[in-house]
Amino acid sequence: MLTIFNRRELITVLSAQKLYALREALAAAGIACHVKAHGAVRATNRARYGTMGLDPDAMYTYMIYVHRDDYDRAFAVIQPALWDR
Repeated sequence: MLTIFNRRELITVLSAQKLYALREALAAAGIACHVKAHGAVRATNRARYGTMGLDPDAMYTYMIYVHRDDYDRAFAVIQPALWDR
């Protein structure tokens, strides 16, 4: 079980496609992960100025956390997924 006390940030990505690839790689290796998404564009600015012309992938940052004990193995598992295009 992942809690705030036993997890470690593995990586931060900007693309939903990259997030999906990394989560699939971690799941295939049997490593549990937790994802925290943060909006890069504040809601007040989005309401005031709109989002026309903004890349949808640039609107969020995704932080992937894994158990502290699984960090080294998780880091090795995601390497091929990071460099796939």
